[in-house]
Amino acid sequence: MQRYQAVCRHCGQATLWQGNREICRDEILHHLHQDHGLDPEQAAAAYELREQRQCDYCLEAFIDSCTKCSRDFCAFHQGDIDGLCGGCI
Repeated sequence: MQRYQAVCRHCGQATLWQGNREICRDEILHHLHQDHGLDPEQAAAAYELREQRQCDYCLEAFIDSCTKCSRDFCAFHQGDIDGLCGGCI
């Protein structure tokens, strides 16, 4: 599953992570219009859309390797082991 976050390139304000790309985009476009006075044509280049894989069950972000030794996790994620592999726990 994917989740998305939009970040304003003017002030750094970010939307909450969410599963719907269009809602995320609409929230940042509203911010750009209200706070920076940009119309939709100008706003298209004024934000960055971030995408991240997440677990379908606990909604934690997937990570690909141990945060300490960098060994590959295969399909483990942060919610299971707090970012550490079995050898580093």
